[in-house]
Amino acid sequence: MCGRFVAAASANELTGLFEADIGDDDVAPNYNVAPSAEVYATFIDDGASDRKDGRRIEVFSWGFLPKWAQSKSSQKRLINARAETVDTKASFADAFASRRCIIPASGFYEWKVVNSPGEKKRKKQPMFIFRSDQELLCMAGVWERQRVEGTARYELSFTILTTEANEFLSNIHHRMPVVLPQSTWVEWLDPQNSDIAGLKQILRPAPSALFEAHRVNPKVGNPRHNGPELTAPLAQDSMF
Repeated sequence: MCGRFVAAASANELTGLFEADIGDDDVAPNYNVAPSAEVYATFIDDGASDRKDGRRIEVFSWGFLPKWAQSKSSQKRLINARAETVDTKASFADAFASRRCIIPASGFYEWKVVNSPGEKKRKKQPMFIFRSDQELLCMAGVWERQRVEGTARYELSFTILTTEANEFLSNIHHRMPVVLPQSTWVEWLDPQNSDIAGLKQILRPAPSALFEAHRVNPKVGNPRHNGPELTAPLAQDSMF
């Protein structure tokens, strides 16, 4: 799964990367994005006719609400969806068919079990996972739009798609976010693309060589902590 990530790229950086227009709302860099936080995501409105010129960057809430849920409902928000079943699960199938997005991240956190043999109590060490070339990780997601109850405002929400971990990340966790290469962006974002089989082929583990990881301070487990120091390797840590 993916339960924390870093969204530190500026609006200018993202508009250049995705060749997209950006909305009026602004969000600050977030080094400890937790569920319900607001971040930038790239999408094409399902009413847009042009695949590229319709690209937009807007502020989304992390935590998907199915189309039948109210924005203020008590229903649990869905932060992850399994790539293997996203096209068949009732909560996500409609969004997968025409409302797909990309969530840019500087990296993400995962907790590795570090028990010694014979220890019964599980110990977990937070790890920061990032691209070895320092470029952004572009994670696949699906999105939904709900009217905020009692207002004329709409909320955009998303979930991150996950897949089986590649060889490198399997040493940390058995699942990982789907990271999309740039060659797939047009196909993935196009709301008129109804080739479900082809889209599912995109949702594969990214190659191990793309990633590096190091141990980070356990403070990252508390979303009240937020700063670039959270991504720093612990002293005398060895890279994976």
